[in-house]
Amino acid sequence: MAKKKKFKTKTKSDQTEKLTKKTLIPTKSTRSTTDTLLDKSTVSDTELVFNKDNYKWVLIGIALITIGMFLMMGGFNENPTTWDEGEIYSFRRTLLAPIVILAGLGVEIYAIFK
Repeated sequence: MAKKKKFKTKTKSDQTEKLTKKTLIPTKSTRSTTDTLLDKSTVSDTELVFNKDNYKWVLIGIALITIGMFLMMGGFNENPTTWDEGEIYSFRRTLLAPIVILAGLGVEIYAIFK
């Protein structure tokens, strides 16, 4: 039996692949990467997302959240065997501290979206 020969047809993609392999020659750059990173024209043109006012509001929000956490902290019981509902469920811990914390979170949201 005779073997059949398989013929491969050349397509455009084969021809372009050969061309790109031949034409891509690595070149040596005259600028170093630090020159392009520290180029003053590109650094001065970029604008930051947050400005000084945003960071001021972020710090105010963090301070309010911290104050709220300190207001919610427990105190020292003189006698650990007694249960003092007036101290545990006081206005400061149950109402004032959560409101201050939520106000701090609100200030943080304002700082981000300002």
